[in-house]
Amino acid sequence: MSAVANGNGHAHTNGNGNGHTNGNGVSVKKVPNALLFGTGEYTTGYTGQGGSKSDKTMGVVAVVHFDMRQRGMIGERIGLCGTSGTKFPAIREHMDKVITFKGMDKSFENYPAEDVPRDAKAYMKALQQFQPGDVCAVFTPDDTHYEICMAALDRGLHVMATKPMVKTLEEHRALVAKAKEKGCLLQVEVHKRFDPVYNDSCQRIRNLGDFNHYVSYMSQPKFQLETFRAWAGISSDISYYLNSHHIDFHVWTMEGVAEPISVRGMASSGVAEKILGRPCEDTITVTVTWKNIKSGNIGTAVYTASWVAGEADVHSQQRFFCLMEKGEVTADQCHRGYTVAEDGKNFASLNPLYIRNTPDSKGRYCGRSGYGYVSFQSFVEAATAINNGEATAADFDGDLPTGFSTLKVTAILEAGRRSIDEDGREIKLVYDDNREVVGLE
Repeated sequence: MSAVANGNGHAHTNGNGNGHTNGNGVSVKKVPNALLFGTGEYTTGYTGQGGSKSDKTMGVVAVVHFDMRQRGMIGERIGLCGTSGTKFPAIREHMDKVITFKGMDKSFENYPAEDVPRDAKAYMKALQQFQPGDVCAVFTPDDTHYEICMAALDRGLHVMATKPMVKTLEEHRALVAKAKEKGCLLQVEVHKRFDPVYNDSCQRIRNLGDFNHYVSYMSQPKFQLETFRAWAGISSDISYYLNSHHIDFHVWTMEGVAEPISVRGMASSGVAEKILGRPCEDTITVTVTWKNIKSGNIGTAVYTASWVAGEADVHSQQRFFCLMEKGEVTADQCHRGYTVAEDGKNFASLNPLYIRNTPDSKGRYCGRSGYGYVSFQSFVEAATAINNGEATAADFDGDLPTGFSTLKVTAILEAGRRSIDEDGREIKLVYDDNREVVGLE
């Protein structure tokens, strides 16, 4: 870790990460260095086919961390770790081309070295170069999350994992136990919680009595399957990839109101298989039966995700409807009443509330208020508070999407997958005496 600037910038990095005072006698907090696992589209904006053609041309993870470094929220060291070192020259070239904000330092350490064609265990070597209390972000294929997150926690790093954190409840519970053992923060990157509209709706829904019905839909255009070709339908599916967002939001919204008791899953096919040349589900629907905690009344939910949508005015359709005892709430996250028609480009509905890549009038980055940014900022701020003895990891279970508070999300996702694999069989969630989900049957 590094001791870095306060709000006035009066401080410097030291080698051992010990906090110190600046020249004015003001105590300076220890802040963590950052290690970013995964070098694909969401981190760097670079894909195997070159620069991303989606709304994430600059990526999200790396540029957000570059800016947090500039703000003094993380230390001087940012590492990017993938499995192929030979990609890094192209990644740097891409970043230099698309990330042109005035004054932004885009430097990073890379793991493995640029002359290494492939090293699937590069993450282990990278972790040895960082210290307990540092932070890491895991944005790698779903089936690699568990081993990387476990190794990072074992090293003492705070971990932010993309959704889904893992694909099974058993692995999720093991990570929660390891995080507790190490006193580390374990958090899922589900940025919808930080969208002001979704956040506001969550608080309103909780005050509308019993839960009755919820339906959500989220999609991506079929051309995105080319970006996901290496893993789509092999190591993960569209439900883990996209349903995870709205399932997390609904689970969070239902805290203290209702709990999921059983799950069924179903899938459609035909389009993705033509594109990929192998079996791959197009659209997955997960249906969940919920039980209201106080009344015992039953509610139902239908979560649908697809990656065979047509090109439209938005990259990703995303919306939900929630019916409660005393009212109903609808949110369309992708249509915010802001459209742009530009020669040579498709008509577009834009959402700079998520992530803003347009600079200000002086060419500076100004995306700090976006909920895609705030998600990472909240994690780093919490990790810093833990490092400085101001809080414990458990203190954030009620406010952030921690490993512990998202156990039901993984249980629903796994149950949906198992139900599809078992011809639509109903999968029941098993709870212990403390109403913590502990298994599926």
